[in-house]
Amino acid sequence: MACDEAMAWQSVRPVLRVYRWGHAAATFGYSQRVDGLPEKALTLGPVRRWTGGGVVFHGDDLTLALVVPATESLAQLRAAEMYKAIHEAIAEVLRRTIPSARLVLPEECRSGGVCFQSPVQYDIMAGPLKICGGALRRFRKGILYQGSLHFDGIAGGRLAEGLARKVDRFTETGLVELEVVNLECTKYGTHAWRNLR
Repeated sequence: MACDEAMAWQSVRPVLRVYRWGHAAATFGYSQRVDGLPEKALTLGPVRRWTGGGVVFHGDDLTLALVVPATESLAQLRAAEMYKAIHEAIAEVLRRTIPSARLVLPEECRSGGVCFQSPVQYDIMAGPLKICGGALRRFRKGILYQGSLHFDGIAGGRLAEGLARKVDRFTETGLVELEVVNLECTKYGTHAWRNLR
């Protein structure tokens, strides 16, 4: 989470970071309360995200962090339109492998605190299963989208190509690395951040 936020503050162009987890983990949305999390999440030492949404269990998913600077047209959209645009692009890539990949229908939306049990408008489904969900954070430099894709048959490079006209490999700068360490020590690794609400 610290790396995603550091990348957001330091990026001057759109950047997609794709990663996997080395072990089972849980993250939860900015506005959620720790004392309302399911027991399974609590046993994993959950980390609060800077973005919203519900609890996400990680380990088998492909995690996505997309930074879009405020100068880009995508960042000018309302949150729902931006979320839809991002997920339409991801679904288009997924349909090459999963023809049934589609955005959630209004009648499929459900409320709840666990992300993959509670599809919301513009999440991605394959048949009856939610396979991709995400959350946004708008801040003065742009937006950060954090998503979780529960499908093994896709490479991060293919997703990047579906989201952009031109793709270059991103190299972290020393400033990003320093900001990651700072955020780990002052925010994401603290009880104050975890128990914020």
